[in-house]
Amino acid sequence: MSAAQKYQVEQDWWDEEGATQAIPVGRGARVAGNPALRSLPRGTGQRGGAVSGHPQRTVTLPALPDPSRFVTTGAIIAALAIILYFGITSLMAWTQVKLDDFHYGRPRTTKLAASVGHNEANGAPTQFVAMNLNRQVTVMEFPGGDATKPRVIIGPYLFGRAEDLTVIKLRAEDVNGDDKKDLVVQVKEERLVYINDGNLFRPITAEELAQLKQKEGVR
Repeated sequence: MSAAQKYQVEQDWWDEEGATQAIPVGRGARVAGNPALRSLPRGTGQRGGAVSGHPQRTVTLPALPDPSRFVTTGAIIAALAIILYFGITSLMAWTQVKLDDFHYGRPRTTKLAASVGHNEANGAPTQFVAMNLNRQVTVMEFPGGDATKPRVIIGPYLFGRAEDLTVIKLRAEDVNGDDKKDLVVQVKEERLVYINDGNLFRPITAEELAQLKQKEGVR
């Protein structure tokens, strides 16, 4: 077999680890200075290295979310919720004030007509007018038989912000069981009771109030 028909090992190439690699020389190829002769890539043919002709595949892990973004988003949502809550609350309060302006006017005024037996000779019911006069609860009674002789009941003074817009409500009912309609004045959650003695209304006594609460508790 001639030398031209054989592959010869021209020289040994040493890699950085000291391993030798043989370079095949083609027919008629120049040994020295041939640009076709290139050293094999580093690590080629070594255990654990990349296979020649197949690039090493890189696995990219997904980036973890930034915790600060969650904190910022949560703070923004909380702030918007607070603003929305106070906005809705303020809107509801403003709407209620406007509705009360329409129904009760300023000063807040309510009326009640009831037969309470006070000089009602002609059968005309007694007229009651309750007003919130600059936070002072005032109830005026106009007897059905003689409206020229009104009676005035002075209630409590209301303390607090915007109490001058509180509505005073009235109702006539027999609270002590003597077959006479008494006058109940409702101020928010507070109930003021005035007992009908047959001629006028007087504030309920502590003893009568205790009996009334005991009676309501039995119910």
